[in-house]
Amino acid sequence: MSEAFETTVAPDMPQVRDWLARLRLQQGLDAARQALHMLRLRHPGHAGVQELLDWHDAQWWQPLEFGGIRLERRAPEHFEFVWSVVLNRDFSAKLKHIPEHLTARDLLHILTQDHTALLPDSRSIQWVVFKGDQPIGLAMFANINFRNRTAEQIMGLLPGHDISVLVGDVYCATLMFAFHCLGLNKAVGLIYGSNQEVAEQQERLGFEREGLLRQAVWNDAQQSYEDLLQIALTREKFEHNRVLQGIRRRRPHDALFERQREWPRYPLSSGPG
Repeated sequence: MSEAFETTVAPDMPQVRDWLARLRLQQGLDAARQALHMLRLRHPGHAGVQELLDWHDAQWWQPLEFGGIRLERRAPEHFEFVWSVVLNRDFSAKLKHIPEHLTARDLLHILTQDHTALLPDSRSIQWVVFKGDQPIGLAMFANINFRNRTAEQIMGLLPGHDISVLVGDVYCATLMFAFHCLGLNKAVGLIYGSNQEVAEQQERLGFEREGLLRQAVWNDAQQSYEDLLQIALTREKFEHNRVLQGIRRRRPHDALFERQREWPRYPLSSGPG
């Protein structure tokens, strides 16, 4: 541990966060957790240190079982599968948030950064969806906004696995994670206008259409602008949706999905500034 933290003086939290980010990248999550526990022993009442411990909790990285699927937080060990998704342009283009002209080296760097990042810093969480030992898709929340309690939900299962029971499991699992574990109030989807079947699928799960963003994105394949359809689901609607709550009751799942948490609107920060 750096000598800068071998002191009883209150720690400089931005400096601590930078130090921990390097530690996670260079020595791994366990080393960062151990260092934080030592720091808490020296500063037992420090709220900032405790908050950092909360965001380093293993729950954010543990595999999550729900019904017939398992969510594993995306990591370098998933490189081969994620790279195969990147190369499947018809499929990956529907997911968004996969940059054009991504190289294998770039992807490995992204996977490493994603896996070691704290959610309040990356404002996102990405999973590989498994059925048994087979990866079958990707799911994520991007643009997580703790102040407004919102996030953009993105999910895609490979052809042949996009059957209703698995789709329902993934949606219910990820929404429970968003509304309970992250304490969010609203999940938003931005769907290409040419992908109406996905919008209809999500509407059956309680999502509501909120608006149309005309000519919002450029489509390289079609060489034209494309509309985006905005749909959304609030936590209140989720808790009262018969379809999703039926899945929640019928399908076995990890207890973590039921743990309801609330977080500061400016996590790991002293305020809006």
